[in-house]
Amino acid sequence: MAISSDKTRSKVSGQIIFRSKVEAIEQSVTQKMGYEMILIKSLKRMEARKLGLALLGGFFVGVVACFIFMTVSTATQQLSNLPYVVNASPVAESSNSSQRSGRGHGTEGSNPSSDGATRTKQTSSSTRDDAPSGGQAKASNLESEGDKKTEARQPSKNQKEEIIESKQPGDKKTEARQPSKNQKEEVIESKQPDGPRISQSTKSRRKPACDLSNPRTDVCDLEGDVRIHGKSASVVLVTDRRPRNSGRTKSWRIKPYARKFDKAAMAHVHEVSVRVSNGLGGIPACSANHSDPAIVFALGGYTGNYYHDFTDVLIPLFITSQRFDGAVQFVIETINLWWISKYEQILRSLSRHEIIFFNSDDRVHCYRRVVVGLHSHKALSIDPTRAPNGYSMVDFTKRMRVAYSLERDSPIRPGGAEAKKPRLLLISRQGSRRFTNLGEIVRTAEELDFEVVVAEAKMGSNVADIARVVNSCDVMMGVHGAGLTNFVFLPTNAVVIQIVPFGKLEDIARACFAYPSVDAGLHYLEHSVSEDESNLRELYPRDHAVFRDPKSIHRLGWNKMGEVYLDKQNVNLDADRFRPLLLKARQLLHQ
Repeated sequence: MAISSDKTRSKVSGQIIFRSKVEAIEQSVTQKMGYEMILIKSLKRMEARKLGLALLGGFFVGVVACFIFMTVSTATQQLSNLPYVVNASPVAESSNSSQRSGRGHGTEGSNPSSDGATRTKQTSSSTRDDAPSGGQAKASNLESEGDKKTEARQPSKNQKEEIIESKQPGDKKTEARQPSKNQKEEVIESKQPDGPRISQSTKSRRKPACDLSNPRTDVCDLEGDVRIHGKSASVVLVTDRRPRNSGRTKSWRIKPYARKFDKAAMAHVHEVSVRVSNGLGGIPACSANHSDPAIVFALGGYTGNYYHDFTDVLIPLFITSQRFDGAVQFVIETINLWWISKYEQILRSLSRHEIIFFNSDDRVHCYRRVVVGLHSHKALSIDPTRAPNGYSMVDFTKRMRVAYSLERDSPIRPGGAEAKKPRLLLISRQGSRRFTNLGEIVRTAEELDFEVVVAEAKMGSNVADIARVVNSCDVMMGVHGAGLTNFVFLPTNAVVIQIVPFGKLEDIARACFAYPSVDAGLHYLEHSVSEDESNLRELYPRDHAVFRDPKSIHRLGWNKMGEVYLDKQNVNLDADRFRPLLLKARQLLHQ
């Protein structure tokens, strides 16, 4: 029993000791786990702080990176998406207001006359009396007195050019701002497949390829790798630039004839497609490369009418081409050989290259610069403030003298050392508005010591022969009509006398010939036909509105007005009324 009791005690003691050890181990483990939990919690707090700092730093780095990326992207886009054209010819419009005009003639322009005549700003309109065909100019859809005025400001010499806006049908307006004087020029060099290597010096901001803001004409001035395909009537500027936005206008369809406001005239002019391409496809390969620029224009409209040949084609062609000093090629939209032959000497004086006819040439001609359309300022004249290098009508008349080898630059002075009589050129007409007492007019002029030359400007007349006769005279006189266009051959400071038919046609007549002749450095005089000097008194009673209220006839429409006052009217000058005007002409020659 004693032994059993001892065994029992030793087991109990062993269990107690074992439990104590287990408890000690558990306490030790618990203590260690507590330290580990504390350590883990501490580590978690440290990781949270580090993570917050890392996130904050990453955020600032991201903001800076985004700012840098956006700045670089914006600068790259502005440099890579500049307008496609360089050095587009500036066009700034002068104020014009619509008025009725003589048939076949424009009635715009507003420059002060040297003889003190008050000028009104007017818009060109066409006349019918000298049109190539009877109905062509008659249906010329002229701008009426009630039409809205089209105005554009004219920049001064020191003034920056204003924003030029062009609007195509269905497209938004596109703007190009004039670069500041301090901006550096960038030199862009590119070589397109099959095209010439191009070195273009251009300002960092450039004007749009086409200027459609002029009410008289549309002009596209393209510089770079420009390709012309005549048979497809297309002109393409090839560039590696991408458009700034997908809505930007990249193509135009224009009629290269300087009478945009006249729908009847423009109906006879074909369109030319002008577009800008990035060269990715559909670009014709060059058949011929040219080093000199090209000018593309049309001979439609009222071509063939002597007045319109000058106001719609020859003077605008001078404005556009004179800057190239002959180093330019003419690309004409339609074949018109008789017209080319008639004005061959003028065309040769402006270009030393052979003419390319647009619609008969299947080759692709490549140029470094092409102007599509002709610059035009006003009827039968030039605005020096808008012309390249300040060219004026005086410069144009000088060019005419060079083209036809005309000898006289100035008229004679009566009573001078030469002791010659001043020559008076009397332009007669065989159709309407003719002088019915031509012999009496000649005798009156001869009594006043003029040498009188009578000439008639016919449609088939040789221009060179006419030019020599006109240049030999000191005074030119005629009834309102296309024959007065010959003032361009007169010597500077000669005198132009316009006989204005009855019917309140003074504004029309002055716009057609008074303002242009003064711009050309000539003296201008006019004689308004009275009721008694007009044969209309034989056709209508004196109490008819034709005499009593001519403006009411104007309000019936252009065709009716022209029928009465232009087509039916002839003139019987009163020598007593007319004599003082001839004396005034002699006095002007002394100045």
